[in-house]
Amino acid sequence: MNTTKILHHIVGMVAVSSSLVMASCDYLDVIPTEQADTKDMVIDNQSALKMLYSCYSYMQQPQNNAINYEAIEGQNDETVCPQEWGGMGQKSQWNAITPSSINGSSTYPWVYLYNGIGYCNQFLELLKDNNPDLTPQAKAQYEAEAIFLKAYYHFRALELYGPIPIIDKKQSSNISKSELPGRSHFDYCVNYIDSLLDEVSTALPESYDDPNSYGRATSVACKALKARLLLYAASPLWNGSFPNRSWKNTNYQTPGYGNELVSHEYDANKWVKAREATLEAIKAAEGIGCKLLDITTSEQLRANQNVPLPAIPGKEASNTENDNFKKRVMLMRYVNCALPDQGNTETVWGYYINLNYWHANVPHFVLINDLGNRHGSWSGLSPTLFTVEHFYTENGLQPAEDPKFSKEADWFKSANSSQSSNIINLNMNREPRFYAWITFDGDQYSPVIAARKPLICNMRDSLEGGYNATLYGRRNYTVTGFLSKKFTHPNYYYTGVGTNNNISSCNFPWPIIRLAELYLNLAECDAHLGDAYTTEALTYLNKIRERAGVPDVTPSTLKETGKTLLQTVLDERFVELYKEGHRYYDIRRYVQGNKYLSTNCFVGLDAIRTSPSFGQFNTPTKIDQPFAWNDREYLLPISNNEVYANPQMVQAPGY
Repeated sequence: MNTTKILHHIVGMVAVSSSLVMASCDYLDVIPTEQADTKDMVIDNQSALKMLYSCYSYMQQPQNNAINYEAIEGQNDETVCPQEWGGMGQKSQWNAITPSSINGSSTYPWVYLYNGIGYCNQFLELLKDNNPDLTPQAKAQYEAEAIFLKAYYHFRALELYGPIPIIDKKQSSNISKSELPGRSHFDYCVNYIDSLLDEVSTALPESYDDPNSYGRATSVACKALKARLLLYAASPLWNGSFPNRSWKNTNYQTPGYGNELVSHEYDANKWVKAREATLEAIKAAEGIGCKLLDITTSEQLRANQNVPLPAIPGKEASNTENDNFKKRVMLMRYVNCALPDQGNTETVWGYYINLNYWHANVPHFVLINDLGNRHGSWSGLSPTLFTVEHFYTENGLQPAEDPKFSKEADWFKSANSSQSSNIINLNMNREPRFYAWITFDGDQYSPVIAARKPLICNMRDSLEGGYNATLYGRRNYTVTGFLSKKFTHPNYYYTGVGTNNNISSCNFPWPIIRLAELYLNLAECDAHLGDAYTTEALTYLNKIRERAGVPDVTPSTLKETGKTLLQTVLDERFVELYKEGHRYYDIRRYVQGNKYLSTNCFVGLDAIRTSPSFGQFNTPTKIDQPFAWNDREYLLPISNNEVYANPQMVQAPGY
């Protein structure tokens, strides 16, 4: 079966009956109440499988921000959006998420994550008590999948909220307030999730032969999730550097930890454990054929889809070197978009959600259909200058570090490119990932998007890609003068026919964990463990760089740049994992919110003006939004409703 059809098939199977969805904004209700017909919900293989897929359904509700890594996590220092959008990620940038602001909010992750946990617990109880007509193998696997999902939902809550209540079994809907669990110590939560993943990793298959099972839990996904879990647990925020040392429980104690919620002493062994888990995950992933997407595979896919090589400034001449560079750009476009049955085995675990990422990426209403009507998109996912300046040059260094790159005083001057005089020096001679994932004034956004023809971005012209509140409204504009391309499929194109925003169908799974992350996780662990691990760190770091088409990092490179191995790895994470939700946590894991997310950190070009001159447009300008950082933002708050309803619950510090 074609993977696109598979993904839609999975979505259909995991749709939850309205009778099973528990809408709530009160912690007392996060555990689904008993149903009158509960005994009939799991009686045979068909009903058990249906309810199992409903356990997965809490991953299919991106509009509720529970699992969507582009919702809250998507807005950090990588990109900004028009202020008028006012999404949860933007409110995070503005320090505007408060316990009262999320009371009753349908975009509040806590409710959906704990409903997911409660549903998994209910399924596990029914599977045990009803003893449905299942083979022992099927029963063991269904149980393992539900436990895996329970572990994942706890992990997602742990990412966002820090120490959380653990709900290990189905609770009575009549549970008294005094019996409700409070937050458990962070390390206790980690150990609990770790134990669940270890418990089921041997019961789950490594992979599935049936393509209809794409996205289901596997033993490899268990190991990969464990690797990320332990990496986070070893990181400074949770390993001795939590900024608020007085934060504790008052009415609830964690076994073995008392009222403490966070460890305030550094433990180097946490990095040892994280490294071991990551090596095991890499071995397991590679053992089932996972590998970084390569240029041979991407070129075959590009040829099959009849997508021409892109135009790249400075690479206009037709020769082998330039063509190879352009092929590398297309490879990086396909990394997150190519499907498993198209040869992309890089995603260790992914799932399908229809979020229309291209809408936020694509320039607004600059395409014309056969009736002469404008078509387009939201044109709002805008990379900051910090992002633009931290992607590498073609020499594998940040522009400010590269002695061969244009002088900083000349970055915002015209490069006099034959492709477009609008292109500035800062956007010349950059690495393939920059041209794959960032677009700018004078850039070719795509060679096929305009009804199979190229689209050149004109970010200053108010009748094309530029700011024009009268023509495009006050919600469709690039804030910084740049747009993101990541997750815009290379073969997306407007048909140019009819009155609707017709566009080719290019569906693909969101990569929850891909092999590139595991390689960088290992390099990060190694960087914390001393010189004895430097060779291993560079080996795995350079696997990423070689695939991206930039020079390796060597001990000499580290000496020349004056950067530590750890900072070099974190820089690589910034680029390779751009817009995949990791940066939100990388800033917080290293307790660097004030450094990267303060008011003055958000700068773009002077793009929010009608028909600016070249000089006006290409002037670095502080973005006029209420950006703010407060150390309380290391954790999300819990709704006041839930705190008031549960005497054991304490609010996150600072709220």
